[in-house]
Amino acid sequence: MKAETILLLGILLAWSAAGANDGVAWDGLSDEQKQVLNTYSDDWDQLEPARQQQLAAGARRWTSMTPEQRERAQHRFKQWRNLTEEQRDFIRQRYGDFQNLPPEQQQRIRDNFRRFKDLSPERRQRLRERFRDLTPEQRQRLRERMSDRRPRQGPSRD
Repeated sequence: MKAETILLLGILLAWSAAGANDGVAWDGLSDEQKQVLNTYSDDWDQLEPARQQQLAAGARRWTSMTPEQRERAQHRFKQWRNLTEEQRDFIRQRYGDFQNLPPEQQQRIRDNFRRFKDLSPERRQRLRERFRDLTPEQRQRLRERMSDRRPRQGPSRD
């Protein structure tokens, strides 16, 4: 009985793992997704299942966006395409580093970025210039101080 249970469990695990690698059938896409992914229609069946899933998910997100969100996404995509491969690799690496941080550290970074974006353009520019004028050692010390810093309690002074 125990061997049968183990065998059945093994078969179920193998079946579920195989199902996780299934692609997305073109006919299984919504009309809106098909419209977004039209350039892939002829080669859809030749795409890797993981790629089909990524594209289908991206098309689903795209169709749920407002026109303003789509415009921002298109702008960011144009910026991405204009980067060199070296710059893209650097960004991918930094994103991977961010994903490996503990959730509270990720949130602290998001909060700091939001505070920076809320500053006036002039204030942001002054901070950028001050950062650019620092030596590499000063920059490293600043990064260390910032990573050790706890989120502020109370109103911001900026």
